Amino acid sequence: MIATYDAIVVGLGAIGSATLCHLAKQGQRALGLEMFEPGHDHGSSHGYHRMIRTSAIHDDGYTPLAARAFELWRELGAEVDRDLLRMLGEIHIVHLGSRPGYDEIAREMSARGLWEVLSEADLAERFPGVRVCDDMLVTYEAQAGFLLSEEGIRAHVEVARRHGAAIRTGEEVTGWKADGSGVRVETTQGAYRAGKLIITTGPWAHELLANLDFPLEVVRTVNGYFEPSRPEWRAENGAPDFLLTVPEGLFYGIPAVDGVGLKIGRNRIKGVEHTTARAIRRTIEDSEIDLLRDVLDRYMPGASGPELKRITCMCTYTPDDDFIVDRHPAHQQVLFGCGFSGRGYKFAPTVGEILADLATEGATRHDISFLSGSRFGA
Repeated sequence: MIATYDAIVVGLGAIGSATLCHLAKQGQRALGLEMFEPGHDHGSSHGYHRMIRTSAIHDDGYTPLAARAFELWRELGAEVDRDLLRMLGEIHIVHLGSRPGYDEIAREMSARGLWEVLSEADLAERFPGVRVCDDMLVTYEAQAGFLLSEEGIRAHVEVARRHGAAIRTGEEVTGWKADGSGVRVETTQGAYRAGKLIITTGPWAHELLANLDFPLEVVRTVNGYFEPSRPEWRAENGAPDFLLTVPEGLFYGIPAVDGVGLKIGRNRIKGVEHTTARAIRRTIEDSEIDLLRDVLDRYMPGASGPELKRITCMCTYTPDDDFIVDRHPAHQQVLFGCGFSGRGYKFAPTVGEILADLATEGATRHDISFLSGSRFGA
C-alpha cells in the first residue's frame, strides 16, 4: 500500500527544510524527501555561514521578505536554543567605474535609512585595514550579519520532526505525475501519494521541472578561507561582512569567526564556469585561490594569511536574477521554488512560509507577484 500525505517536499536544503518545518507546524501530514543528508555539501547551502542583510536594491519587493526572514530566523534559533544569526554590519566597497550610477543608489539608500556613506576618515577610524583607491565609494549597513547555514537547515529539520514530519534521506526522487487532484511521487526506493507537492531542489530543479523549461543557469563558485595575519582587523570583534565591486570582479566575505577563518568568494560574472548539479567540478585550482588572495591583499591587507580551507558551491540564476516561487501552471497541486542565486539562503524561512501557505491556504500574505514563473512564459 502506498503511503499518503497531505504534502510532500522534495529537496531539504535551505528552502525545502524551511517549507517542511512550516507545513509540520501547521499540522500537515508532511513528508520530506532528500537524496543526501540535511546540511550536505553537494548543493547550494553548505559551508559554515551565509550573509544576511535588510536592504535590497535589486527590487524593493525583497525588503519586506528580508524583514520577515530576520523574525523567523530568530524564532527558529529560540526553538532549538542555538545562536543561528549574528549581526556584524556590512561594508560595500565600490569602484564607481565598475558600477556606474552607484553613487546615486547610495544616496537613495541613505535617505531611506538603510545605508550610511563612509568617508575615508570614517573608514579609517571604524574599520582600519581597508584600503580604497581613487573613484571608490564605501557604504555601511548596520542591519546585516551572517547565519549559520548548515545549522539552519538542520534546525528546520529538527523542528519539523518535532511537529510530526516524516523525513526520508538517501532517497532520490526520479519523477512525479498528477494523480487526480493530488500527486504520485516515484523515488529510488518506492512511491508516495500526497495532496500537494512542493519542489525545492536547488540546482537539480530543471530535472523535476523540465516541462516548464525555465532558463536556469547553474554556476560553480569557489570560497576560500584564510587565517588573517592581522586578526585585530579581521576578527569578529568589530569587523563587518564585506562586499567588493572592483575592477577584478564582484566579491563577498565574512570576517574570521569561530576558528573557520575569513571567508571570501567571487560572485557571478561573465565567463565563470557554468555547470549542472551532477557534473560540477569539485577540484579547485591554486590559481582560483590565488585570485581571492590577491584581491584581499589589495583591498584588505592583513586578511590573507595561511589558507585554512577551500570549497565549491553552486548558485542557480534566472536571467533577471529574481527568484521563482510559484504554482505549476498545469497542475495547481504542485508548487516550486528555484533560481535563488547566491542570495537566497537568508530568505529561506520566509519562502518556506510562503510555499507552505500556498499549499495549505491557497494564498500568501506576502507579495510575490514579481517572482512568478510566468515572466518566462512557462
